[in-house]
Amino acid sequence: MTLFVHLFARLSALLIGLILASSAVPAIAQIDDDSGASAVGAGSAPAAVITDDQRGAERQQRTLRQDQLAGRRPPPFGSELFQNNTAASAEGVSDPNYVIQPGDVVSVTTYGLVNETASLVVDPEGNIALPNVGPVQIAGTRAADVDSVVGAAASQVYQSTVQVYATVANAGEIQVFVTGPVLRPGGHTATSQASAIGFLQNAGGIDPDRGSYRHIIIRRNGETMASIDLYDFLLNGDLAAVDLRNGDVIVVGQQGPVVSVSGDARAPYTFEFANLAATGAELLQYSRPRPEVTHVSILGTRDGVPFNAYVTREEFAMMALADGDRVQYEADAPSGTFIVRVMGAHDGPSAYVVQRGDYLGPLLARIPLDVLADVPMIHLERQSIAETQRVLLQENLARLERAIYTAPSTSAASAQARAAQASALGEFIQRARLVEPRGLVAFPDDADLNGVLLEPDDVIVIPYINQTVVVAGEVELPQTLLWTPGNDARDYVRRAGGFTNLANRSDTLVIHPDGSVQRGGAVRAGDRILVPPKAPGQTLQFIRDITQVFAQVGIAAAAVFR
Repeated sequence: MTLFVHLFARLSALLIGLILASSAVPAIAQIDDDSGASAVGAGSAPAAVITDDQRGAERQQRTLRQDQLAGRRPPPFGSELFQNNTAASAEGVSDPNYVIQPGDVVSVTTYGLVNETASLVVDPEGNIALPNVGPVQIAGTRAADVDSVVGAAASQVYQSTVQVYATVANAGEIQVFVTGPVLRPGGHTATSQASAIGFLQNAGGIDPDRGSYRHIIIRRNGETMASIDLYDFLLNGDLAAVDLRNGDVIVVGQQGPVVSVSGDARAPYTFEFANLAATGAELLQYSRPRPEVTHVSILGTRDGVPFNAYVTREEFAMMALADGDRVQYEADAPSGTFIVRVMGAHDGPSAYVVQRGDYLGPLLARIPLDVLADVPMIHLERQSIAETQRVLLQENLARLERAIYTAPSTSAASAQARAAQASALGEFIQRARLVEPRGLVAFPDDADLNGVLLEPDDVIVIPYINQTVVVAGEVELPQTLLWTPGNDARDYVRRAGGFTNLANRSDTLVIHPDGSVQRGGAVRAGDRILVPPKAPGQTLQFIRDITQVFAQVGIAAAAVFR
């Protein structure tokens, strides 16, 4: 069992080495094993050069449409209104057009022969009780006109020796009830100048699965005072002018027909339609697809039967949509050109536009190379090969996982050892699932690059010249050594202290900067030497299986043109 644990630790070093064979070139790669040694990866360059190498290294992210696959709809259009639900403040009034309502507070100051200040509350009848004057009708007056209205009333009693100044001190608080599909229904208190949207925010917002953004009414004493369609506000800034009063009720209706939008849209939301009949043209107006969109896919239900369609943008505009439809915009026009990116030791742009059917050789002739370019190790990262490698990797990991748990045991001790191995190997498999192949394509020395067709998303990698050799795995002193002409793999292993007792000497791997791999033999500058472990007994088959799994990533690309 101790032997297996040690083998497993060494196998982790093998994992790192094989990942290096499918990772970025050039890059600074740290190789760690149980000796604590570290090394610089074969494709590395001086720090000043690394900065230049990073030009164009970022790759375009694949657009994943996970909402439809996972059955989740995007948020409702307008949901941003309710992301920060804060109560409306009751402090002061700064809007000169604010209309005074019962409950507001008016500050009145007299000066001259009479000097006093009073804060007067507007009563339910709309009056304030002005000292020495009596009731003054103030409700319905604009905030900017309060001073003149109060001054005119005071002038009926006071002579010119007493001056009056009046202003709105505070908007009074009112309680409005919010009901229907909201997150916190019930009574909510805010200033009398708060809007219906403010009270909806205080109520936590409209329930995204049940509530309507299109059908909201305000009721007072059993009568409907106004209807609100939030789309009018969201699209045009229009909001029904309703002065809310104490005891009003805001009723949110039940959600109407909805259609979800994903893909290349400026507004990828779930949209609600005011009427049962909705058209693609209306949805196009709401969701604003990007100019490159040419086709639309529709997934839904018609008369209880699943419905699918894939139509042009023009055809979609005339289609009738149904409640629950999911719409995805696609840029599906064929293009005669595509972009190939370049990274590494070059002095030109990081991307080139090529025609379909163009070849690698002529493009390489257009790329100005850096004086430190390792020309023989130029290779491709190809997305189509990375996808194939990813599938192979996952299939082999699944097969290995089945083998671990279904392998027969000959004795109780064997079964116990196998259970311990299964746990460790299971953890190893989970780590291995995270490996992302890069689809490295290496070329043999006699390859005719003028016959290599380019593909969309290709990346041409031009490594920097490197004068070191990394030695890792089952050697006594893993380290980085200066490349010496004429030395082969065994010479470098000898300089690294020789093989350990667990070394699989016949399977020593030499990994070149272009990702290609050979067993032993000649070593060139920039190579990495990896010595895998050997394993006796029943563990051997698992080690072989794991090595085969990572060979799908580290070696398969090297054989594409062989």
